[in-house]
Amino acid sequence: MLDSTITQFLADQQERISGTEPHIAFSEAEYANRLTRLQQAMAEDGVDTLVLSSPESQNWLHGLALRWYKANGPRDWRPLTCTVVRVDAGFILFEGIEHTEMIRRTSAAKDVRLLPRYERDGMLRFIVNESKKEGWVDGSRVGIELFSAIPNPAVSRMMEGALLDAGARVVDATLTARRVRMIKSADEIVAVKKAAAICDAGLLHLAEVLRPGMTELDAHGELIRGLSAAGGEPAGLHQVAFVGLAALGVYHEISGRRVITEDDFLDVDPCGVYKRYHSNRSQLYAFKEPDAGAVELLKVLTGAFDILTERARPGVRIGDVNAELYAYYKDAGVFEINSSVWIGGYEMGIAFPPDWVGEWKFTVVGGEHDDRVFESGMVANFESMCGIGLLDTFVIEDDRTSLLSKLPHEIMVVGQ
Repeated sequence: MLDSTITQFLADQQERISGTEPHIAFSEAEYANRLTRLQQAMAEDGVDTLVLSSPESQNWLHGLALRWYKANGPRDWRPLTCTVVRVDAGFILFEGIEHTEMIRRTSAAKDVRLLPRYERDGMLRFIVNESKKEGWVDGSRVGIELFSAIPNPAVSRMMEGALLDAGARVVDATLTARRVRMIKSADEIVAVKKAAAICDAGLLHLAEVLRPGMTELDAHGELIRGLSAAGGEPAGLHQVAFVGLAALGVYHEISGRRVITEDDFLDVDPCGVYKRYHSNRSQLYAFKEPDAGAVELLKVLTGAFDILTERARPGVRIGDVNAELYAYYKDAGVFEINSSVWIGGYEMGIAFPPDWVGEWKFTVVGGEHDDRVFESGMVANFESMCGIGLLDTFVIEDDRTSLLSKLPHEIMVVGQ
């Protein structure tokens, strides 16, 4: 027989947990507007029912935020957390009962259908049968996010097969789910700007404590300390700090045990994160006055941001801006020193591990034929990379295009 003191302890703790206020990121009105926009996109693409499986899509639609989606676990623990949206109705969030409290805390979903913990081997059948009862499957064109990391390929094939068996016509609706996130609402832009301020705070904290003799991992830990102290959340990618210059081939390295010397540059490439919205900004640190060549090169890279913010305005053809930027690098004589490194930008916004790179992107080199146009509400980083990597995030608004970091594009000399 269970000890009554144990029973009382657990009851007290459950009451305490259940009494925690939800921290749903946005208002009901904001989420309602997002549903409307998604349904409009579904109608345009001929998608009757859309199965959202990516954490980003579900977070955008109703706020759900988990740290584990079973992406790469045991084969019988299948990543099937999903939200099924109907073009002319609402949506249903499907999960296991073990995440009831997480849903209450983070999600604005009203129709939540949960399966008991030890019935999870029937989750896919549960999702399809419940959706079929609503009339959302049989004879419907059902879209799934084939380019999402979640679910994994095996489970994605299972899902497609189950939907086909239930009478659906299955199509890839990755872009249907993603393109509605490309244009940020006013509330989203506020969140991204807050993320940028968090990123700046983390960079400034690192500047205060960085000293020769620390390891890359020490620097990484202090960077995270600064980001967290400013209210930053864990990012979708490793917040890297490494010895060297990003654009000389080490920009995707993981921080390690290498000791930083007074002759080294330390390059960091983090994002500030707020309500899962990311804002990217790199920073180069040195312990003594940098070589004149480094200073001059950074000035050239900074000049590209001036062109970008002046020219990347709503309605302007992206290919024209790409051509101007490419000509700028060529005329400055720096492009050939590092022509294998990518120069361009990609969408910033909601992200969960294992990535923070969004769908929308532009590529400067060879991008003069890009006939798309910049639009108000776009948020992206820009990677000005020739020898040194200089990254910042910009937002396009009706009346201006601006960088989100408030820090100067300079090498920070620290530890003096």
